[in-house]
Amino acid sequence: MLQKIYWLGHVQSEYIETTQEFQTLFCKHRFPYEPFLSPAFAIAAGGTMSSTYGWTLVINNRSFRAAGACITPVDEIGEQIRRLLILKLNFFFGKSPDEVEKYCNAQHSVGSEIVAKQILPDVFSDTSRVLHKEVEAFDPWFHKVLSLDRSTYKALCKALAAYERALHVLSSDPSLSYSLLVFVIEALANSDLEYQATWDDVPASIRESFNILFDDERFACVDETWTNDLRKVLVDILHPGATRRFTKFTLKHIPTNFYDGSCTRSKFPLRRSRVRDGIQSAYGLRSDFAHALKPLTQFLISESLRAEEIEQNGKLYLTLGGMFRLVRSVVLEFIEKQENSDLYSHPWHNEPTYGVISSRSSAYTRMRTPEGQLYVLKAQYAQRWFEDILEVYQDNYIECLHKQMTNNPENQASADWFAGIATSGLWAGRILFRFDPNPSYDWASLREQSLRLIPQAPREKKGYLQSIALLCAHLEESDGGNCRWDDVLGSRTFGDTSLSLERFVVDVIHDATQNWSGQQAEILLEGYLKKRKVLLPTRVEIACMLEVAKLFQQEGLIEGRRKWLDCVYGDTALYPQFQILVQNALTSDDVVVEPREVLSISQAVISV
Repeated sequence: MLQKIYWLGHVQSEYIETTQEFQTLFCKHRFPYEPFLSPAFAIAAGGTMSSTYGWTLVINNRSFRAAGACITPVDEIGEQIRRLLILKLNFFFGKSPDEVEKYCNAQHSVGSEIVAKQILPDVFSDTSRVLHKEVEAFDPWFHKVLSLDRSTYKALCKALAAYERALHVLSSDPSLSYSLLVFVIEALANSDLEYQATWDDVPASIRESFNILFDDERFACVDETWTNDLRKVLVDILHPGATRRFTKFTLKHIPTNFYDGSCTRSKFPLRRSRVRDGIQSAYGLRSDFAHALKPLTQFLISESLRAEEIEQNGKLYLTLGGMFRLVRSVVLEFIEKQENSDLYSHPWHNEPTYGVISSRSSAYTRMRTPEGQLYVLKAQYAQRWFEDILEVYQDNYIECLHKQMTNNPENQASADWFAGIATSGLWAGRILFRFDPNPSYDWASLREQSLRLIPQAPREKKGYLQSIALLCAHLEESDGGNCRWDDVLGSRTFGDTSLSLERFVVDVIHDATQNWSGQQAEILLEGYLKKRKVLLPTRVEIACMLEVAKLFQQEGLIEGRRKWLDCVYGDTALYPQFQILVQNALTSDDVVVEPREVLSISQAVISV
């Protein structure tokens, strides 16, 4: 209830029944008695079990908001927080007391001589510390991580998972743990363009052999670009220079204070002049284990107790203790060097969610300010605006969810309607709904903005801007305005008609598909269904399928009609009464199911 009380103090005029979910974590350290409250989550005391402190992680229910949010399951958010706590705050959060005791209890050793906590850099110290300030500073850092470029963020998620698993298998399989630590850095490096292999990374002798073949007279008539493409293919297969590139990336991300004596308890800490050799050896050990299951020597494991680097047979190695401190420092420095990205136009709907916190907030929070003013439409975000307007169209014009909430106040807390509480940005502290509870849009303004932008917009944006202008004209007319569809088409800035998917969608909504053939529409829709690069609301998508079936029926192409009606039938289980209409059409070639029947504002046969 702590988090609920905290947030409801900010939203006294709004009502919601459930605002958070809980997860229990364990560690060896204590916080002050008062709970720690973050805009994103809270940590509160939860008792003691077997000398291990229990903590309650209170997460705002489905409320993590960053630029751009599909709803992320709370379990995934909790797991991401836990992994970041392990990395950033240098102390351990377990899923159970046994997991913590495994690392903190001296009876559980690595090999025959080493206790896990003695290998790790203060992560599992038994010394109790007051960590309130440390956790408090974690919150802005956490939000910075969420705002990284998405490819970088996904690489970081892989690295965090590998780092955690390296901890889990440390006692049972030190060789696997060591190999996973190397993979942590590899996962990050793969997101760096400078890390990618080039032709120059191929060993000189092999490169020269290929160059001789390329200069052979049999290649005289081959275009140089073809030869370069062949080189790229060979590089992708050979992936040369892996050790050198790995070493270069790691050295680049070692922080300046890494060699300070206060950063390690080891009697033999890593030395700057020797660390390159140690990193190269680490990559070699990882390759030996990955390709031949060659284990670490016992000497390398046991020496972790006193040293971060050792020499054996004239070669320098990093011990497990040295690897854990190096890897943690490299990951933190990697994050520090990243810049927050403009994620507004990221295609969030194509992003897999497992292990990754995704964010795509409700359309109305992206289209306008909390004060209700529309943001200025920019050509570079035309696709995002088109998707958002369609989302508002479905939720507020087709399903009329705002009217249902007004007419049925007892259902205001419906879990289907509630999206969460904004934890960052302009909407922070406010309850958000899946739909706009108070819809009022200046469609005329958006229509004029889009028309003004069309002449100077890039070609790939013109179709979206044209479609936005027509869609706004349709919604303006639905609201009782005087704007005419033909007036927009006749505007001097509208330009040549774009026969694109977005234009077909708008024509379906306005019932103006007289210039489309079934084959034209089918090609566009099949391409969309194969790879959804544009986010279309469910009912709009179904309406487009129905329109293709209708066009084929008008052309007398019964097989094409049946194909698309079958597709519609399979996609309408959410609307069982409407599905019956489609089933009736499938049993009779003469029955037509109009797209407007699924787009009707007051359609009685659709169960919302």
